[in-house]
Amino acid sequence: MLTRRTFLGASSGALAASFLSGSRASADDAPAIPPDLDHIIVGFPNLEDGIDRLFHLSGYRAAVGGSHPNRGTRNALLNLGNNSYLELLAPDLAQPALLWHKEIATLTELTIVGWAIRHAELDKLASWLKERGVSCSDPTPGSRVRPDGQTLNWRKLTLVDDLKGNLPFFIDWDSASPHPSSDAPGSCLLQEFRPTDTLPEIPPPQDGMRLHIIPGKQAQLQAKIAGRNGAIFQLSSIPVPAENWVPKESSIL
Repeated sequence: MLTRRTFLGASSGALAASFLSGSRASADDAPAIPPDLDHIIVGFPNLEDGIDRLFHLSGYRAAVGGSHPNRGTRNALLNLGNNSYLELLAPDLAQPALLWHKEIATLTELTIVGWAIRHAELDKLASWLKERGVSCSDPTPGSRVRPDGQTLNWRKLTLVDDLKGNLPFFIDWDSASPHPSSDAPGSCLLQEFRPTDTLPEIPPPQDGMRLHIIPGKQAQLQAKIAGRNGAIFQLSSIPVPAENWVPKESSIL
């Protein structure tokens, strides 16, 4: 199961996903950040207001990154250290409709709405997940144009159900595109990125399993970030019911 205790780390070239793991190692032994974390997406209804709120929290002003064509969104970026970054995502009023992360239009706080893992073999990963019963997209191209006119290109693979952004998607940057963290402003440092309770392991640990919602429990991701002069702030995702895998024949309801 995806718990707050441990991460299942895998290199980006391996046919395995970098997810939280259900092993029973102690919390002290667990890495606080998922291996190969690329970026964390934080949503807000207005980009300029979101930049101001991030500045108040972090002491650094996020730089406008550009628009996502045919998605209805635009973004701003902050560096999180270790080749990762925070992406502030907001509706792009210059586009006719908000088609990606529609929930950001109604948020009242800076909220984690997604996160990405770097993976260099998305086609193989898609096949590996589908063989194990995990519904996911085929890898699809994406792009955005930076304010300096340069176009960034990537491919990504998404889960059909990412539990409101609590489960990751996977990204492979085009070799001709500089990674956004390379010139994202700020000197923030992501210190922890963990779920508060159980999220389901993907794929299921073995055949013949079904998902079970744990009564009375919710899970959400929490990012602990050090900003200017070491000031600590925290961002959280939308809570979802905590879930785990149980045998299909189990009497647990």
